[in-house]
Amino acid sequence: MKSIRLETLDLNLLKLFVAVAETGSVSQAALRVGLTQPAASNALSRLRHALGDPLFRRERHGMMPTRYASAVLPSVRAALNGVIGALSEASHFDPAKSRRCFRLSLSGLGEALFLPALVRTLFDEAPHIRIQNDPVAAPDLAEALHQGQIDLALGLLALDGPEIGVRALHSEDYVALAGPHDGPLPATDKALRDSRLVVAAPAATYAAEVTAILARRGLGGNVAVCLRDVSALPDLLLDDRFLAIVPRAYATRLARAGRARMLPGSLGSSNAPVTMIWSLRAESDPGFRWFRDRVTAISEAGGFSDGA
Repeated sequence: MKSIRLETLDLNLLKLFVAVAETGSVSQAALRVGLTQPAASNALSRLRHALGDPLFRRERHGMMPTRYASAVLPSVRAALNGVIGALSEASHFDPAKSRRCFRLSLSGLGEALFLPALVRTLFDEAPHIRIQNDPVAAPDLAEALHQGQIDLALGLLALDGPEIGVRALHSEDYVALAGPHDGPLPATDKALRDSRLVVAAPAATYAAEVTAILARRGLGGNVAVCLRDVSALPDLLLDDRFLAIVPRAYATRLARAGRARMLPGSLGSSNAPVTMIWSLRAESDPGFRWFRDRVTAISEAGGFSDGA
């Protein structure tokens, strides 16, 4: 195994290495990387010494790489491109070219409400990005934001503290939801009294509000099923004994898809708005600013609150 002196390496030496391999000429490589020919020759000598290999041999058709240089060239080129691309994107974000992964913290309901509108809108402008949901527990949310484990948290969330940014997106209220059965919808109050209720209410978000709404109406004893998220809800509503209590935006989405019917009226409003939360430490990142601003624009256009 070669003894490599990593402490003597820098990106300029590796850029020169790739340039000599691609041009077959020290002088042309010097022009490409912005060095004089003597400086390039000196740098190539340093790189040979650091890697313990001649790297190139002068032949009739130019500088030809050694077996070692040929073997490491693809990896060095890929690594350089990755480093340069990452550093460039940190100072300039081009959504049309970016392959960045943006990370959200969403509940199961948040996925249903926010992701469809996000994906449709963001991918029109940035077709190569990726969106990943990594739900974070409320006590860990600030640290996850500061450490860059997630970019944004969305939902019925309350968080404050040093270097935390918060923006209210829209208000929410709760409605009753029936399955996609035939026949006229019953009056809401009677339907609630006569039905078993399904509550899809994550404890960390709006469970307490839904519990209070049902208690005020004397319906606490009608709750048959409590869900942590909404994934099972459409199938449960196929049984006409059940009604669900859910945020209006989610009810509207299911109703438009023909998977449920929304009973008229509101059961009550949320005590707090749906919020977007981020770390102020991320605001120097143009990619993050683009992402946050697009989420804001989607919300202002009603993309999250109207079930579209």
